[in-house]
Parts: sequence; structure tokens; C-alpha cells
Amino acid sequence: MKKMWLLIGVCWMAGWFLQACEEEDCALTTVAYGSFMFVDEAGKQVALADTLSVTAPLYTSDTLYVYEGAYDTLTSLFPIDTLTADKGYHLVLQVTREEELILNRKTGATGLEVPFSYTATTDTFFLRYSAQMRDTLWVTHENLPYFTSMDCGTVMHYKLTDVKSTRHLIDSLEIVNKDVTNNLKTNVKIYFSVAR
Repeated sequence: MKKMWLLIGVCWMAGWFLQACEEEDCALTTVAYGSFMFVDEAGKQVALADTLSVTAPLYTSDTLYVYEGAYDTLTSLFPIDTLTADKGYHLVLQVTREEELILNRKTGATGLEVPFSYTATTDTFFLRYSAQMRDTLWVTHENLPYFTSMDCGTVMHYKLTDVKSTRHLIDSLEIVNKDVTNNLKTNVKIYFSVAR
């Protein structure tokens, strides 16, 4: 009888250790970002002299409601209900967002990393250098779901098929690596004209 319990204990310990060996170290980031490097006409990396803000249009607009009460403030994506209104809260701000902020007034930018859509095949980004100057960047890609493992799940990879832009400060674009994975490598070089 003692040998049977010893055998059960050994089998249990072996099963516990084998299970621990199956665990995987998942990647820290499961989001694949497109990486863009800013270069001059000679292909040398440059830093922008002006601030850079990057936004992307939302496919559906969000309305944000801000309510103020006697002692605190409530923020919600939904209109106030009558129970909350009965507690003394009143609407102080209602804002409809149509763009998602990705980068806010970065100085000395030498490039940028942007997320792509899981469902759309073309993403649009607005690059604002100043209040008056902006370029629009269109990135067309294939969405490639990539199964990592049962423990880590699925991530979305992309294959770039085309990039276009307006030509205010951007001179030209070059795809240098079509594969966008969660291993951050430069995918596109954005050439800026120094003469402009």
C-alpha cells in the first residue's frame, strides 16, 4: 500500500513538472506596428525640426459625455440616465471624436510606429507638423492572422502592398520591408525634401 501511494506521488510530481515544461514565454507585445523612418534626399535618417502629431480617422465616431456633480465628475461614453441626474449631476461637456490620437507633438522625431487595422486593408494617417502644415499617408496592406500557440493566442501580421501620401513636406516613399510583424523593423522610408 505504501508503494502504491509513493508511485501515485511520483506520477503526480512528474505530471506537474512536465506541465511546467509546456508553458511558453509569449511575446511582450502582440501588436504589430508599422515602422516608418524619416530620411533626407540622400537616404540619411533625419530629425524633424517642427513638432509632429499623428492621428487616424475613427471608423465610427465616439461621443464623450462629461457630467459634473457636487463632489465629483463623471465621464461616460453613454448619455446620463435619470437616476444619475436625480443625484445632482449635469452635463458640462459633450465631444464627438472623429480621429484617434497616435502621437502628440513629438519634437525631433526621426520616425514613427503606427498600428494597423485588423479588419480594413487601407489605413489613413494624418501627419501634422504645425497648425498650417499637414500630410496624409495611406498604407494598403494584407491582414495575415498568425497563430502563435495555444498559450499565446493569435497575433495579426501584415504585408504592405502600397503606400501613398500627399506631397506637402513628404517628397517620396519607399517600402523597404513589406512584412510587418511584432519584431520592430523599418518598413517604410519617408523621404523629406530639405529644399521645401
